[in-house]
Amino acid sequence: MSDLRARILHTVTDHTSLYAAAGIAKAFGKTSVLNQVDLDLVPGTILGLVGPNAAGKTTLLSILAGLLPPDAGRLLFGGTPIDFDRDPAKRRVFGLMLNGRLLVPELRPTEYFDFLAAMYGVEREHARRTVSELGDTLQLTPHLRKQIKDLSAGTQKKVEFIGALLHEPRVLILDEPFEAIDPPAVADLTRITREYVARTGACAVVSTHVLPYVRPLATTIRLLWGGRLHEPGALDELLRGSPDDGSLARWQTVLGEAS
Repeated sequence: MSDLRARILHTVTDHTSLYAAAGIAKAFGKTSVLNQVDLDLVPGTILGLVGPNAAGKTTLLSILAGLLPPDAGRLLFGGTPIDFDRDPAKRRVFGLMLNGRLLVPELRPTEYFDFLAAMYGVEREHARRTVSELGDTLQLTPHLRKQIKDLSAGTQKKVEFIGALLHEPRVLILDEPFEAIDPPAVADLTRITREYVARTGACAVVSTHVLPYVRPLATTIRLLWGGRLHEPGALDELLRGSPDDGSLARWQTVLGEAS
């Protein structure tokens, strides 16, 4: 058993872990994408997940969200293993932003938020106050009555972000939340996410390619490489095992600058 997995299982036993994954593996055909992935999220923390294209970030987030079953490994919420097939309601603890996959293009944002409020059992007036406050902050209000399919990519991201927070989830899973977003909105999303996690004791996982965006957001940054999650400090040893890997060396340099 790896030291990290042992630590995860220890924190789970001590009930300090909010959401954890141990030994997660996933392959598509003969191609292994994730291999013994371990992570542990305690309340109030934000994990920044970085890595090259096709590293498996979206696959990992889909598994964490309960939308894709792993081939092996365990997911634990509050120390209790999750079985999404037997208890699909467990997905309610997650707030999801998955690159537009959950949006309904034909709906207007107001209709989409009403749909989410009904699905998650959020009182309508409470949901509309949340939409009003976040919509004003993110300058979404003028676009609320347009169809989502007619909104710009960045504006659609704002809709998806508000939808992820609407039911006050315990775990935020945000896949490339800053893509197509202008810098002022990036700052707003960063501030809102940090304040939400701090206020509620939730946790978050955020994937991105843009380290300058994730650095002020994440409490921890880890690299997904070769199907595994690596701590920045462990990259020296990883690079010694593949000294000719120039791409890994560049990531090591970038993550070193981020620490």
